[in-house]
This record gives sequence, C-alpha cells and structure tokens, in this order.
Amino acid sequence: MSEFIGFSPKAFKFLEELADNQTRVWFSEHRSEYEEFVREPMKCFTNALSESLANKDIPLWGDPKKSLFRINRDARFSKAKHPYNMHASGLFTRTGDKHSPGVLYFRLDPLGSRCAAGYLQPEAHNLKKLRQGILDNPKAWLSLEKSLKRKGYELDYSNTLARIPRGFNDVPPEVELAIKLKGWIIRKQLPRSTICSKELIKEVTGFAKDMLPLLSFGWHALAKFSD
Repeated sequence: MSEFIGFSPKAFKFLEELADNQTRVWFSEHRSEYEEFVREPMKCFTNALSESLANKDIPLWGDPKKSLFRINRDARFSKAKHPYNMHASGLFTRTGDKHSPGVLYFRLDPLGSRCAAGYLQPEAHNLKKLRQGILDNPKAWLSLEKSLKRKGYELDYSNTLARIPRGFNDVPPEVELAIKLKGWIIRKQLPRSTICSKELIKEVTGFAKDMLPLLSFGWHALAKFSD
C-alpha cells in the first residue's frame, strides 16, 4: 500500500495564510509551499485511500490527476470573487471520474476538515431515479436509514422541496420527507489530530464502508430506472 502518514500541520498553515492573502502575487511567491504541503500530499492521500478502499472491496477510487479540485476558483457566477479556494478537496467514485454519481468526498480545511458521501446535487434525471428507488421499496429505505442511525449517521434533511415532486403519487407518509430531498448526503467531521496522523486512511475507509449501503441503494435505483 502507498504509505501515507497524514498531512503536515504546515498544510493548515498555508491554507490559513492563503485566506488572508488572496492575491495572485502572494500565491505565486508561495506556490512551492502549496505544492509541498497541500497538492503533493493530496495526491499521495488519493493513491493510498484508493488502495485501502480496493482492499476492503469498496468500489470507489480516485485519480490524482482527475479527482482533485483545483485551488483556483471559477468566480464568474459567484458573488465571492476571491481567486483561490481556501481548502483542498477531492472525490472518489466508481469510475474515478468526478461526474460519476455516488461519491466519497474528502476536504482538507482549516475551518473544519471532513469526509462526506452520497448524492450531492444530482442531475435532475438522476434525482428522479433516486426518488423512484425510495418509492419502489420504502421498507428498504427506512431500514437503511435506521441502520445508518445505529452507526451514528444521519442524512442531511436541510435541503428539501416544500411539496412532493410532480409525478410521484401515493407516497407513503413515512418516506414523504425522503422523496422531497434534493440530494442524499452524510458528513463526518475529521479533527486535525486525525488529519495529521496515519489513522486518516483507516478513518476515511471505515466511513466509506459504512456509507456503502447508501451508495449501493442509489446505484441500484439508477440502474433499475435507467432510460
């Protein structure tokens, strides 16, 4: 397995300083620090986690060249115009492509690092299939949610429709709120002590294993209700 012993505290130091120095001149002068403490370790983390996931038969992996998000922001459609992200992040999917539905997400962030999994902001046609999956087998969905709760996880229900979406009839009351969800996402906070230790890979792999039933439920729905 690719050795990864955790991120250096200097990664947080760089990102904190970047937050206070959102200029291209400053970033150019400190690019070597970004490469040494953030970008290259993120690549190593991606390789090591991908190997760990494979060893646990979790069908998710990442490509250091394709799975990591750029530090440069696209601020064209955002009110916030700062040119650089103040965190580093990447996605792990079944194909290694960031656009493949059903993801494991990792974020290195001075304000709170975390991992997450699920279907965040899925495209409309995929969201419809996910909802059909719930309606097709509400008992399995409720059992899945109960199983996740026993492990200490809860779906984020903060982003839902006000009404049951058009085309969904005879929805059982116990899954109405789930049908209204605009996406499925579960997050887990990661303390700096974990981020900066060799336990990080084990911690994120364990989270991914816990999330596999949720991801699999979605993959099954996407396949069953494909056009």
